[in-house]
Amino acid sequence: MGSPIFVCAQPRLIVHRGKLVSSAPRRGTPVHAATFIRQREIILETRLLSSPNMLRLILVHEIFHFVWCRLPNSARRDFAQLLTHERKHHARGELGESSVVKKSSLPPGSAETSRQWRDYCCESFCDTAAWLYAGLKDHQAFTLSNRWKQRRRSWFETVFSRASPSV
Repeated sequence: MGSPIFVCAQPRLIVHRGKLVSSAPRRGTPVHAATFIRQREIILETRLLSSPNMLRLILVHEIFHFVWCRLPNSARRDFAQLLTHERKHHARGELGESSVVKKSSLPPGSAETSRQWRDYCCESFCDTAAWLYAGLKDHQAFTLSNRWKQRRRSWFETVFSRASPSV
């Protein structure tokens, strides 16, 4: 069991030059949230507070960044193999905006050992967890076909049914 995770909200979050900025005038990339693992902190965009469904989806996603870090390497590799299988079979769609962005930025034929690939695996894991645990039956970001959704659901059920209390 880890230390508490602190959650706060700030207005108009953007990422500019690798830094999270709040209320900056028109520069950078807008984001819904950011997680800082070492500081055990999640910062949410304040507009999420008035959108319960999006808040649940984003918050569960952000919490699962902490889970990803605590997974054994073997489990992360296993999830990456699941995504490799999807990639080889040309699965389209994803289960969240962040994994769509990371997936679309993968160069064709890119090595599945690259930093970009690892980033995609993490975002896809967190989006899959949000799809499973946020309590939303449907959302415009859930574009992965049922075939691949069921494979991911099965992976999560298998891994977390045998997980030790420290995960």
